[in-house]
Amino acid sequence: MAIKPSSAGASAHQIRLRNRLSGWSQQHQLVAVETLVRLLRQPFASIMTWLVIAIALTLPGAVWMTFDNLTQLSSRFQQSGSISVYLMPGTREEVAVGLQNALNAEDSVAKVSYISADQALSEFRRSSGLGDALDLLPDNPLPGVIMIEPDLRAAPAEVKAMIARAEHEPAVDAVVMDDAWLNRLEALIALSQRVVWVVSVLLGISIVLIVGNTIRMSIANRVDEIRVMKLVGATDAWVRRPFLYTGLWYGMIGGLISWLLLILGWLLVSGPVRNLASLYGSEFDLHPLSAAVALILLLSAMFLGWAGAWWSVVRHLDDIEP
Repeated sequence: MAIKPSSAGASAHQIRLRNRLSGWSQQHQLVAVETLVRLLRQPFASIMTWLVIAIALTLPGAVWMTFDNLTQLSSRFQQSGSISVYLMPGTREEVAVGLQNALNAEDSVAKVSYISADQALSEFRRSSGLGDALDLLPDNPLPGVIMIEPDLRAAPAEVKAMIARAEHEPAVDAVVMDDAWLNRLEALIALSQRVVWVVSVLLGISIVLIVGNTIRMSIANRVDEIRVMKLVGATDAWVRRPFLYTGLWYGMIGGLISWLLLILGWLLVSGPVRNLASLYGSEFDLHPLSAAVALILLLSAMFLGWAGAWWSVVRHLDDIEP
């Protein structure tokens, strides 16, 4: 006769595990609320710490927002700039028209216009006033030109690929796009982003030190309470838990204040930037930090606050013995 395994032991184990997880969650919720209430009972000291953290986070956030907008602006200029495709001298009209149609079929091209060599010479004659001198030339020295206006919706990589294909056409002598200043701008942006990362790391270390010093003073003010807790059998994890949550609250609220400061700065600056862009005939608009970057900023602030609290607790809490 086969003996069926009883499921009573497994059910009891699941119930015990569920109760332990529920108790663990309730303990953390209680400690989180108590630490927040303790901070709110000392509004002046808490607000000062939150503002210091917020200002330290606002500086790299504002610089990042600035360079992000500059990157978008440089990409827009890169795409909107006209591209001149100079044809080989003596290129037949039907070859030039065929190349014009081929370029016009590109997805990254918005408009293509062809200026023949004769049209270019007539325009130069009219604008330069050197008609008599040009009549002495045996041949027309000016080449035909195909003017390309890239599509604003096209990615810069697509525009560059189109230029590369045009350069390999047999009838093309040269493709000119005045992007030297854009390359310098992109190099400056890359360098500035590296500087932002270095400054962000230094400011992050300063946040860790600020929170760590604040937690150290909190530990010093609660030495007797900590000794009593250890006497009655509190574990090290139990003792350090409220301090870690305090550091987490410092980072979280400081990050939220920093995000509000960045929004306020964007509201104050976006209007003048829009007016300045309209004077140059541009529709450029200053964008705030994206939701992903704002979330990264908040999570980084929480981590730095927690790291500062952990560093201080590890250094000072073990020295307190009952």
